[in-house]
Amino acid sequence: MDEDIRIIGKSPQIKDLLDFIKISSKTDDNILILGHTGVGKELAAKNIHLQSHRRKCQFMKINCANLNENLLESELFGHKKGAFTGAVYNKTGLIEEASHGTFFFDEIGDLPLFLQAKLLSLIEEKTIRRLGENKYKKINVRFIFATNKNLYNLMKKRKFRKDLYYRIHELSFCISPLKDRKEDIPLLVQSILKKYKADKIIIKQEALCKLQQYSYPGNVRELESIIKRAVAYCKNNLIEEKHIQFTQKSNMSEKKRKRKTDYTLDEIIRALKKNKGNITKTAKELGMSRNNFYRMKKKMEEKITLD
Repeated sequence: MDEDIRIIGKSPQIKDLLDFIKISSKTDDNILILGHTGVGKELAAKNIHLQSHRRKCQFMKINCANLNENLLESELFGHKKGAFTGAVYNKTGLIEEASHGTFFFDEIGDLPLFLQAKLLSLIEEKTIRRLGENKYKKINVRFIFATNKNLYNLMKKRKFRKDLYYRIHELSFCISPLKDRKEDIPLLVQSILKKYKADKIIIKQEALCKLQQYSYPGNVRELESIIKRAVAYCKNNLIEEKHIQFTQKSNMSEKKRKRKTDYTLDEIIRALKKNKGNITKTAKELGMSRNNFYRMKKKMEEKITLD
C-alpha cells in the first residue's frame, strides 16, 4: 500500500482501528467516523475503500464545511444547463461520478439542514436528481461520513436531523487523539521523514522525548508540521531537541495540564521541596489555583512534610 495512505502505529487504539477497517470494508453499510481534527478520519475512509470490493472505482469526497451553501447542492447532485444563473452547461454531480465507488462526506455536522433532508432521501432511495431536471437516476455508491463535532448535541439543538443521524450511524468508530497514543509517535516520525524523502535524517532521543511530552491539539497533522519544520532547521542530517518547535505557543507541559486529582502525594512533596515551600510557585507549577492547593494541603496536612 502507498506510504501516504498507510495507517501507522502499534498502539491498541490503532490496532482497534485496523480491525474496524477490515470488518467494515466487507460491508456496504453506511459508516460514521468520529474524532478530533487531524486524527486521520479521511485516511481511515480511504483505507476502507481500498480494502472493499469497490477499490477499482472512484473514491470521491466533499468537505461540507468549506463549500458555499448555494453551490453545495449543485456540486453534489449536478445541474442541467440553465437551471440557475451561471449554469451554462450540464454538470454531473460528484455523487454520480462516484458510481460503484465510495463517497466520503467530511465534516457532515456542517451540512445545512435543507441538504440533510435531501441526503436522507439519497441514502434511503439511492437515487439522485440534477438541479433543473424532473427525472431521478439510480446510483450505486457506498457512503462514509466523518465529523469532529458532537452530532448528538447538534440533534438536541435541532441542528442535525435525528433520522439522518441513525441512517449514517450503521457502523461507527471514534479515532483516538494522538495525545492518547504517544507510543505511535516514533513510528509516525519515521513515516513522515520518509514521506518527505528525509529518511536519512536522524532524530536524537532527546528530541523524540520532547515530541512525546506534547499534547498535540492538531493531532497527527500538527506532528507532521513540527517534523517538517525541524527538518528545515536541522544541520548535518541530525534533528536535535532545539529543532523541535511546537505550534501552540501557549502549550503547557503534560504535568501542568493535569487536574489536581491527578497528582500523587510524592509529586506534591517533590514540587513543594523544589520550590522551598513556596505555595504560590508550587500551585502555579502544578497548574492549579492557590485556593485549590490550600484545600488539598489541608487534607494532606498530616502526611506532607518538608524535610
